[in-house]
Amino acid sequence: MTVGLLVAAAVLFVGSVSLVLVRARAQMRLEEGSQRVSVWYTSQALVELQRFRTMLLRHDRGDAGVPRHLVEERYEIMLSRLPLLVEGEEATARSLLERPDVVEGLRDSLAQLDADVHTWHSGDVVRRTRIEAALDEADQLLTGLNLALHAERKDALDAARSHARVLTAIFVGSLLGLLVSGALLLLLIWRGARRTADAERTLRVLVDALPVGVAALDTTGRIVLLNEAGLALTPLDGKEAAIGLPISAIDPAPEAEAEIARVFASGQPVPPRDSLARHRDGTERTLLVSTAPVFGAAGAVARVVRVAFDVTEQRSADRRIRHLAEHDTLTDLPNRLLFGSRLKAALRRAEPGRMVAVHCIDLDHFKEVNDSLGHPVGDQLLLAATARMQSTLREGDMLARLGGDEFAVVQVGLAKVEEATTLAARLCTVLSQSYRLQGYTLRSGASIGTALAPEHGMTVEALLSRADIALYRAKGGGRGRAEVFTPEQEAGLRERRAVEEDLRRAIANDELFLAFQPKFRVATRSVHGCEALLRWTHPEQGAIPPGRFIPVAEETGLIHPITRLVLEKACRQAMLWRAEGLEIPVAVNLSAGHFGADQGVQLVREALAATGCDPALLEVEVTEGVFLRSAEAATRRFTALRAMGVRVSLDDFGTGYSSLGYLQHLPFDVIKVDRTFIAGLDAAGPGRRIVDAIVRLAHGLGAEVVAEGVETEEQLSALQQLGCDHVQGFLLGRPLTPAALAALARREPAPATVPAARDAA
Repeated sequence: MTVGLLVAAAVLFVGSVSLVLVRARAQMRLEEGSQRVSVWYTSQALVELQRFRTMLLRHDRGDAGVPRHLVEERYEIMLSRLPLLVEGEEATARSLLERPDVVEGLRDSLAQLDADVHTWHSGDVVRRTRIEAALDEADQLLTGLNLALHAERKDALDAARSHARVLTAIFVGSLLGLLVSGALLLLLIWRGARRTADAERTLRVLVDALPVGVAALDTTGRIVLLNEAGLALTPLDGKEAAIGLPISAIDPAPEAEAEIARVFASGQPVPPRDSLARHRDGTERTLLVSTAPVFGAAGAVARVVRVAFDVTEQRSADRRIRHLAEHDTLTDLPNRLLFGSRLKAALRRAEPGRMVAVHCIDLDHFKEVNDSLGHPVGDQLLLAATARMQSTLREGDMLARLGGDEFAVVQVGLAKVEEATTLAARLCTVLSQSYRLQGYTLRSGASIGTALAPEHGMTVEALLSRADIALYRAKGGGRGRAEVFTPEQEAGLRERRAVEEDLRRAIANDELFLAFQPKFRVATRSVHGCEALLRWTHPEQGAIPPGRFIPVAEETGLIHPITRLVLEKACRQAMLWRAEGLEIPVAVNLSAGHFGADQGVQLVREALAATGCDPALLEVEVTEGVFLRSAEAATRRFTALRAMGVRVSLDDFGTGYSSLGYLQHLPFDVIKVDRTFIAGLDAAGPGRRIVDAIVRLAHGLGAEVVAEGVETEEQLSALQQLGCDHVQGFLLGRPLTPAALAALARREPAPATVPAARDAA
């Protein structure tokens, strides 16, 4: 009911005031309308028209007191009265709005006068007649408009008087409404005063029902109120026992009393803080405590209210979130973020004469385990390796997982470099031992790069960078090794990066080209085909051997655009030779990495489509590394190549992971015998029997045999006796330019060779 009375009083008050304001504003508009001067303006226009007519008549009669320029001035004065009718508020007069043709008609009539007035002279009867006719028409229009405006003004005065009487009645009614609303407000105040005691009791119940601890203290710092939630956070038996006690009874923290005193002194709230308290159930709780003043009637602080929120669960969740943000989810080791902050702290605390070592650790062959056995086995390997490394470290050393199979160790307080190298060697040893995981026996091992502070830097970035450089050197040296950073390693890395940048530019500028090593038929020594070899002539450094830039291309991913370039150049050259009447198939090496997915097949398909090359002129050479991932997948991809009409050749047979089982299933057209076996043909030993076995095996599978690295007549003679089909090597032909190879194929004399390294890309 109280709310209803309050709403009624408010509505009555607002409605009364609003109604008075609306009616008063309407009255003002009516009075403004009744006071328009449009009537005066039209009367003035009529007067000026008559004055002009009179002046014109006197001048026409030859009155010397009325010269011509006075007639023209009177004409301009008459014209100046017309804009007053359509400017400002006068333009809103109803008569003008309803009859816009009046002003336009006046303008048109007087416009006809303009030329006549300025050219008329005494005795000019024609112009005088036109002037009189225009003035008569303007006089008639102005007279009609003047009468209409007089009537409009009279109507406005009558409406204003009537509205004023209504406004008086409304004002009296509104005054009564204000009196009634005032009475209602007084009634509400009386009812509110009667209910103050009930409100206070309700407030106490509400405070007790709050799930947060609330305590109020007086100016002496004694407790005057404590709710149930606040009592549960104290060792007290009841709220009555807390009344009159100091704040230390419920918050033993030393800063509690100081905060209460500060709020009373400054009148400003204290920012929230965390505080520990023991719940009545015996558990320790974390409270978020805030303290604020309550001002009395005089403006001074009369009470201080202390509110305590139980944030134990939130703080625990925050700690878990922070832990997850700083630790690896699989191994629970510090991640790269926490590793960096702890290493930075260790560098700040480093004692003079003592060193800090950073070891970057990379598990060898981890990717192969992940790809072949799946991520669950890979995760188990990471956990097992973590446990081994932790068992090897001293107390105070920190192990972190930086990502993937990358780990890092920080050693502090080292007196000698040997302490760091000893730990690195010990880590290599324990990580090289075999693992037994989910029924598999695995060997992984690790490569380790070490950097030392202050010798190699005093920042996290410098130490990690140089430890990575040493790790790169360890992996390049055969894996399973540990290396300490040296400036020479950094120079080597800078050189590798320079090679990478130059190689990118070379690809963009088409600096890479092909040389072609011919293949010969053993029986006739005629050209049977060739192998495309990638060459690079640097604009400043000259010829760059493939052994220097191909590894960089494979590490940086540039091998893919390079392979596309080689395939397209080889296909175009084969078609150019065909246009010259020569059928010279071209063999192109594809790395095992291209067959990890369908990249190799796709690259070949795109090159054939881009060049229009006959697939019969292209041969793809692969090494036995394609067997590592999946022989079944390799079979599918080789079958796809052969389905296009492309021949498939197995390169370097017998030097890697050769298995007779692979040869049963993989559809090879050509098997190339590695040069190491060919070199053995010159000496006594099993070399001849091995080559003989390979030739017989290949022929039994329906494949041709190509011998690599033939450099002597004795080797060629032995291969001919063993039934080898084709050979390549320096004995019969070095890498040649396209023109030189064409000349050799036609048996033209003195073919030119390409000065380049023997390595093939």
